Amino acid sequence: MVSFTSDFVECFGKSLIVVNLSAWEQPGINVINANTSSRRPQLIMTEFNSASCGGIPGISDTFAVGSLWTIDYALQLASVGYSAAYIHTREQGISYNLFDPSPGSWTTNPPYYALLAVAEALQSKNGSKVVDLDIMGSKTDMNATVSGYAVYDAIDSSVQRFVLFNYDNATSTSVPPASFSLPSSSFKSGSSNAITVKYLTAVSMAETTNISWGGETLRGVGDGKLVKAAGSWAASNVQIDCTKGCAVNVPAPGMAVVFAGVAPIPQNTTTGATKPSSHATRTVLTLVIVPMAKCFVPLCAAAFSFFI
Repeated sequence: MVSFTSDFVECFGKSLIVVNLSAWEQPGINVINANTSSRRPQLIMTEFNSASCGGIPGISDTFAVGSLWTIDYALQLASVGYSAAYIHTREQGISYNLFDPSPGSWTTNPPYYALLAVAEALQSKNGSKVVDLDIMGSKTDMNATVSGYAVYDAIDSSVQRFVLFNYDNATSTSVPPASFSLPSSSFKSGSSNAITVKYLTAVSMAETTNISWGGETLRGVGDGKLVKAAGSWAASNVQIDCTKGCAVNVPAPGMAVVFAGVAPIPQNTTTGATKPSSHATRTVLTLVIVPMAKCFVPLCAAAFSFFI
């Protein structure tokens, strides 16, 4: 079995990796994006996952790769013009599977949490347009440990959500979280005093089961229903006031979805600071909301699918 090593964290735990990977068909992407007619074809990724032929045990089935990398790659595909992407899963015992329906039990794997997060990040009646915010030069800097996306409504171009990543290779309690500063202009007037933030967190980058989405987990669950996660690493939903702008703290390792325009699926929610923590924040990252390029096409949450 391949062990989880810092080399693989270096490989998968960087947004630059997904930027380069999503551009491997750039000539074809350019042709489709240049087509502005009503008969424009849809660009679809027919199959992807972390590694070919079933993945790599100890790598593909970790929080770093199965969860964070999968979300990052899916959103990066949307940002360059893909309309849909199909994530591959196989028979029992394959390391990159979404879940394993073993006889008498059911194991939910890290990639499944990625689907939950992407579905909520892209939910929209009108479709969504995704922009890579290139935080701290994440699109070109191999040393960047943070990245983020803005998700816009495809019709009125309002910001619907932010998706913020902290790839720092540490446990969720050993280092201060990364703090992302969001401008007040990102939020609709009258609704910015109670913005929901939902976290995807784990004990460490190498974790395979102790993973939570909105403070809930599927560890040890056989019926597919999320249950409350126990442990300081599991961050519950919070609500913050962004009337004058706000800071969202994302633990390491982890990801946050900030619901700027659409409320999340109802779940456990608490009111207070963005992430309860005894640490001071590590750094402050100011996000600049960039205009959407005209070539971007809507990518609906339902289109990010999987097949067996």
